[in-house]
Amino acid sequence: MAGGEGNGAIMRSEIAESVSVATRLIADRARFAAIGTELARRNPAVVVVAGRGTSDHAAIYARYLLEHALGVPVALAAASLLTQYGIESASPQSALLAFSQSGAGPDMIALVESAKRRGAYSVALTNDANSGLAAAADATAYLDAGPERAVAATKTYIAELISVALIADAAARAVGRSVAWANEIEALPARMQAALDAASSWIANAADAPLFRTLLRGNRALVVGRGFEYPNALELALKLRETTAMFADGYSAADLLHGPIASANAEVPTIVLATDPATEKSISGSLERLRAVSAPLLLVHSGAAGSRGVAALEELALPKGPSGPLCTPVTAIAGLAIIEAVATGRGLNPDAPQGLTKVTKTL
Repeated sequence: MAGGEGNGAIMRSEIAESVSVATRLIADRARFAAIGTELARRNPAVVVVAGRGTSDHAAIYARYLLEHALGVPVALAAASLLTQYGIESASPQSALLAFSQSGAGPDMIALVESAKRRGAYSVALTNDANSGLAAAADATAYLDAGPERAVAATKTYIAELISVALIADAAARAVGRSVAWANEIEALPARMQAALDAASSWIANAADAPLFRTLLRGNRALVVGRGFEYPNALELALKLRETTAMFADGYSAADLLHGPIASANAEVPTIVLATDPATEKSISGSLERLRAVSAPLLLVHSGAAGSRGVAALEELALPKGPSGPLCTPVTAIAGLAIIEAVATGRGLNPDAPQGLTKVTKTL
């Protein structure tokens, strides 16, 4: 699975670089705090977030965390209402956060331009500070992740998550809401490194594990999370689709039980993300249903949600630490390492999946 340059080596190195990216962003937190403070000062009645692909999943993280931090509704933009139907909905009482790693997505730029025309505060989260998106927005949260060569986005996704956490921390402080969840931000890089080490150890010993064997030969997979792990469930499923071409779906543990559970069986490996005790009951219910149909399972936990009552499952224990909002980048780095190992284990090159390019422009 080690592979050489051009056989997952780039993706692997960029996953590993996520730790130094997180360290750099946290050291530079003042510029994100300025955005969060201004967002709070604007006192929006609603915040809108937008992105495509991986950035859409980072935007969903922002949807959860900013609603948690500000106590106002946060909604996902329907970009096509603007770009295809000409419907503008921004107002001076709203704010927009637009996510695009390249900053070149014309639909994201159009959303920001519309927001500006209609008096909304707009923020670009992008890895290109000189991009069209950055130029259009009122403020730019520059991801500072360095060039990303692998087609499958990894370190830029984690940079988006960290940036959102830093913005939300400052916004919550500015409006006087609890920021207890943010007290462990400084410890994130070390915890991410420990999670990557744990995942690497699991991968090294996974050759005979039923779940890993099924991932190597199968054509379908599920990834399940809840709350702050839901964005990761979506993102890891997307990475499986991108790098292995298998049909992989990500679900909330609650949504899984509303129909999709019918697709689970002994031939469908399932990765369950369970790092937050707040979602333990929901996750446990999904685990029971998955076990009942003999689905090969990997339970990713941090000892917080633990593995009570789930004996005989394959487990990846991540380092103990803060649950809730800050579990997301920690689980992400471990999950991405597993996806890369699956792709290379299937004899594929996740650095350059067939039929995909690094930048996709949609309107």
